Amino acid sequence: MRQHLLSQRSTEAPAAREQLLARWVKQPPTSPIIQYLRDEERTTALKRLGRRDRVLDIASEATVTAGIDAREVVRVDFSHDASARAREILGESVTEYVVVPPGRPTIPFAADDFDGAISIGPYDWRFLDVESLTDELHRVVAEDGRVVFSVPTPRSPYAKTHRNVLQYFDPDDAMDLLAPGYHRTGRDLLFQYPYPIHLAISKLPDAAQERFVVLAHRLSDVLTDADADDFASYLVLSGEPIPYERYLDESLTCLFRPMNEAGFWNHERSRILRAQKYRFENGLLTWRPDTRIHWRYAPFGIMGAMRWRASSLADDRYDEQLRAELDGFARDTSDDETLAEMPSYGLGPLMVAFSVAARVFEDDHDRYLDVARRLFQHTVERVSFDHSEDTLVLMGWAHLYEAAPTPDVRDAVTDGLHAVVERQAPEGLFHFENHTTRRHQNQMYTLWGIGAAIRATGLTGYLEVIERVLDYTIEERMLDNGAFIWEDLPVWKRLRHDVTKHLLDRRPPHWDFLYECHQTFFVNAVMSYYAAGGEKNYDREVGDAFAWIYGRNALNLDLHDYSGIGVPMRFLTLGERMDVGDQMYKGSYEIGSYIMALSNVLDGAFEYRVE
Repeated sequence: MRQHLLSQRSTEAPAAREQLLARWVKQPPTSPIIQYLRDEERTTALKRLGRRDRVLDIASEATVTAGIDAREVVRVDFSHDASARAREILGESVTEYVVVPPGRPTIPFAADDFDGAISIGPYDWRFLDVESLTDELHRVVAEDGRVVFSVPTPRSPYAKTHRNVLQYFDPDDAMDLLAPGYHRTGRDLLFQYPYPIHLAISKLPDAAQERFVVLAHRLSDVLTDADADDFASYLVLSGEPIPYERYLDESLTCLFRPMNEAGFWNHERSRILRAQKYRFENGLLTWRPDTRIHWRYAPFGIMGAMRWRASSLADDRYDEQLRAELDGFARDTSDDETLAEMPSYGLGPLMVAFSVAARVFEDDHDRYLDVARRLFQHTVERVSFDHSEDTLVLMGWAHLYEAAPTPDVRDAVTDGLHAVVERQAPEGLFHFENHTTRRHQNQMYTLWGIGAAIRATGLTGYLEVIERVLDYTIEERMLDNGAFIWEDLPVWKRLRHDVTKHLLDRRPPHWDFLYECHQTFFVNAVMSYYAAGGEKNYDREVGDAFAWIYGRNALNLDLHDYSGIGVPMRFLTLGERMDVGDQMYKGSYEIGSYIMALSNVLDGAFEYRVE
């Protein structure tokens, strides 16, 4: 055994806090109705944690620490007195004792050092930065590990007398602690009697209290089964870290791996591939490249890759391919006929990519900026924002303005922003002239453009416009498992097509498809809102959107790992199919949005970070 001791100054606590923490380590015997909660929290949490190899215990009551089923247990406390008290009680059953400060706690262990972590009780404490602690647990617990902790709700009888001392979480706020970094693996609801009843029961003889304890235990099971969080006094939450870093690394590798190895890099052309097609042969998934030229796909790929390259996560390992792709598009767009063929879906992302490249690759700053300016001049004369995809051009203009602020670009951004928000209907969605305007992806692209324009101009009064669409999308289009439907059509129309689909064995209609890219389109819309200064919290929905990709779907399948190439499968239907012929491919536009979403979540709001 050894004990980490950070500087005395960094862990020094007021005397009252020291006494509270030391007393917490081993609580004195109490009446059955109070002991019930301690026992219920402990047994529920340890069951959720299960058998582990190396577990980190965050200042739980000593009976929790003693009950951990693991080869090694490391205990963290937030004061020296508490750590010394824990050592007296637990001795060498704990492998290591650690002391850290409760304000923005930093756990002194490497990433992925544990396969489990548990904290029963400390999330109550107001002086503990629980958000930072949860982030630290995500860092030190491996992707196949599990984190378990408990939180009290305002329905706890103790909230009546301890509200100023302890903190209490509304159930939704508690769930936000897991978002977006964790898969939720458990959510147990613990019942306690309301304060007046709890107080009255606590004055009864122990034998009489036991009857109420038995009933409370049964009610906890009922609440958990019914997911009735409005009646829960405590929540025991468990989650598994989502390995965003691994997913990002594998998706970049896939984008720049040779196409004959199921990657998206065409060595012959030194360009990003349009798509990889797939099929199932004898139960195996096989891939083959689609080498057709398509101006709608690779621009998204290079935009996503440049978002990563401009982030704090990036390195120079793919710079040769990035420059080759940029140079290829520089040649393409120098030809007027080719430029005229490019839709807004390609032009907007290309402006983003070249504007970012001008900041990242300083030796080519002027050349890349010239390409972005050429695209601006072409689009400012052509785009009238009558099609929802034109909003991607607005996003491109905003990035150009940030890279090289000039009055003409700012005027275009502000005029474009005004033209787009005028398209918002009373229901909350945008209505453009294309027949697909109400579909999920078109609404999200529009939010990308608005968010980028707000960030570039500082016109934060338009943030409410984004909130209305996000709220509508979550309320009307987000399924319980986190997936997004394409469009919320009238019931009569869906039923008519559903009947003919089954009777005539027709291809599933578009609203039967749940696309992985639609998940990341939403994530990037939220992150664009955050980057523009938005303060409404959508972290839980972001986490749910990712969780659908990584296993919270009808097949309980990690779509990323299942593909075998380092990016998620393209879709699942509501009928749990992946074998609808005309949709059996993976486009580079999907990978671009995926890389952008992962970079956004890992790096926070978009910022240029250039050495």
